[in-house]
Amino acid sequence: MYQGFYNLKENPFRLSPDPAYLCMTAQHREALAGLVYSLCNDVGLAALVGEAGTGKTTLLYSLLNLLERRHFVTAMINNPTMSRAEFYDFMLAKLDVECPSSLKSRQLIALEGVLRRNLAAGKPSVLIVDEAQRLPTELLEEIRLLLNMETPREKLLRIVVSGQQELVEILRRPEMRQLKQRISCLCKLEPLSLAELREYVDHRLLLGGMAAQTLFSEGHIALIHAYTGGIPRLVNSLCDGALRTGFGMQSRVITEAIIGEAAKDLDLDLETDFAGDGRLLPEAARIEKRDGVRAPVVAASATAAVHGNNGTKSNGVMGTQLPLESYASRQKSLGFLAGLMERWK
Repeated sequence: MYQGFYNLKENPFRLSPDPAYLCMTAQHREALAGLVYSLCNDVGLAALVGEAGTGKTTLLYSLLNLLERRHFVTAMINNPTMSRAEFYDFMLAKLDVECPSSLKSRQLIALEGVLRRNLAAGKPSVLIVDEAQRLPTELLEEIRLLLNMETPREKLLRIVVSGQQELVEILRRPEMRQLKQRISCLCKLEPLSLAELREYVDHRLLLGGMAAQTLFSEGHIALIHAYTGGIPRLVNSLCDGALRTGFGMQSRVITEAIIGEAAKDLDLDLETDFAGDGRLLPEAARIEKRDGVRAPVVAASATAAVHGNNGTKSNGVMGTQLPLESYASRQKSLGFLAGLMERWK
């Protein structure tokens, strides 16, 4: 809708977990490298945890791309609200295991046969379970038992479970201790810092077609961080809403008022009394926030708009900070990890 108006080729802030849009911050590179290492070295069960909206599913799809390019056989389950029978039926279908019987014993025999053939052909099998914090206890136990399928040297099925922070609490339960002991790699994703948010927004605008400039100044980034707490999913929604609002107003410059209006539409409140860059919001904004009234949308502009801009107020359009050397090297990490996978195999 607004792409042509802002000289974009496509929507840079869509919510789909497109691995092409993965911004390799330092923490994303560390998490992805940990998962790749775990799977390629067959060191047991791996887990990925993080708050809702921090990009776990996008990272998992990037992992799937890497695995499939190296001829791993993969199955991803992203709907954990299944019965035990449905779980096995879904997993066998994803792994191309043919078994006419509904008996669990026969399904396990068929599954083991396929996994052994895959391994002999140099195609390790990987099961990825997303939203694992919603798995019932009986399915978590089934995952543990699947890890018992092995040769004297290696696992027949390598497994990654991904979920929100509640998954960590579930694994701490006494009855989950056997499963927890199987986890050899625990990777975490945190909300984006202010610096990471700057990189994230510019990265998505760059892929969306805006190579020469950015629509969001340092003050805007601070305000977006204050509204979203650095959660990428909320950042996408807020930035998309700001661009839609700006287009509706026929404003080629994104302002703090536009961001505030988009935040209002999304029912987002300022997360803290700070603008996101460590500067305290004006007193009026803090009082209104404490009283349950939305702070004025210009609240952060007086201080945040000049941050990092040599004391000169931004007009909402500034030179892009991309490509930075550190950013470019991290983005190349996807190719680097693909190369490492070949050697690890």
